[in-house]
Amino acid sequence: MNQLQLFLPCAAGVEDFLADEAQRITGVPALQRSRGGVTLEASWRDALKLNLYSRLAQRVLVRLWHGPYRSEDDLYRAATDVAWEIWFTPKQTIKVELTAQHSPLQSLNFAALKIKDAVCDRFRDKRGERPSVDTQRPDVRLFAHLTAETLTLYIDTTGEPLFKRGWREDKGDAPLKETLAAAMIAATGWDTLAREAATLADIPPLVDPCCGSGTVPIEAAQIALNIAPGGERRFAFEKLLPYQPHVWYALHDEARQAERPWPEGHPPIVFGSDVSFRMVDFAQRNAARAHVAQAIELRGGDALQR
Repeated sequence: MNQLQLFLPCAAGVEDFLADEAQRITGVPALQRSRGGVTLEASWRDALKLNLYSRLAQRVLVRLWHGPYRSEDDLYRAATDVAWEIWFTPKQTIKVELTAQHSPLQSLNFAALKIKDAVCDRFRDKRGERPSVDTQRPDVRLFAHLTAETLTLYIDTTGEPLFKRGWREDKGDAPLKETLAAAMIAATGWDTLAREAATLADIPPLVDPCCGSGTVPIEAAQIALNIAPGGERRFAFEKLLPYQPHVWYALHDEARQAERPWPEGHPPIVFGSDVSFRMVDFAQRNAARAHVAQAIELRGGDALQR
C-alpha cells in the first residue's frame, strides 16, 4: 500500500520514548508528538512491524480521515467519504469506539451511532449488504476522536491492546501493564545499554525488589534477548484486506532469527523479588511462558532486607 499516516497512542509522558522506538523499528522519524501519542508516515509493512516490535505503543491505528465538523450530520458525511471497502468486507463484524476532548456534541453515543450508520450505508450502496455490529469480539475496530472542532477516523490494526503480550496468565490484584513496565525501563536508559551490548555479559544487571507477577523483569529480559513482544499473539490486521500472510510470516521469522540465544550455564542478568512468595511463583510461571526463565533470578523476601 502507499504511505499511510499511522497514529500510535501511548500513556502520557511516554511520547518521546515511543517516537524514538518507532523510528528505530521503521527508520521513519515521527511527524508529530502530541500528548498521548505519536504520528508518523509509514508503509503497511511498517504497521505490521510496529505491532510486532513496539513495547510502548498501545495500538497501531491507520488514520483515514481528518477534518472539521459541527454536527452529527458532519460525522455521517465524513464517514461516508472513507473507502472502508478496501479495508474489510460486509461479511465482517465491526465496532465503532469514540473518544472526545471538549466536543460540543450532546451525546457521544449518538455520534458513534451516526458514524456506524455511515459505514454500513456505504457498504449497502457499494456492496449491496451491510456489516453487522459486534461490541464484544468484532473483526474490525473503527476509532473516532473528536476535539472541539475536528474529527479523526482510524482503523485499528492491533485488536487486543499491545500490552497483552500473550504470556501473562498469572497476575495479582493490581497488575502493571507491560507497556508501562517497558516505559519505566526506557526511562532508566537500561534498554539502550542492553540492546547495544556486544554480549550478554556486557549488560548491566537490573533489579526489581517489588516485582509482583514479574512484569518489569520479564520485559527487561525480553529486551536483553531481543525477543519481539508481539511474537506470541494474534493481531487485527490478519482480518483486514491488505493482509498478506507471506509478508507477516517473513517478518515473524526475521524476528525469531534475531533473538539472542541464551548460553547454557550463563548467570541471570535480571533479578526480581517480592514479599509475597505466591507472586514470585506467578512471576516464575510467566517468565517460563515468555521464554526468559533462564535470564531471571526470582526470590521471595522483604525488599528492605534485599
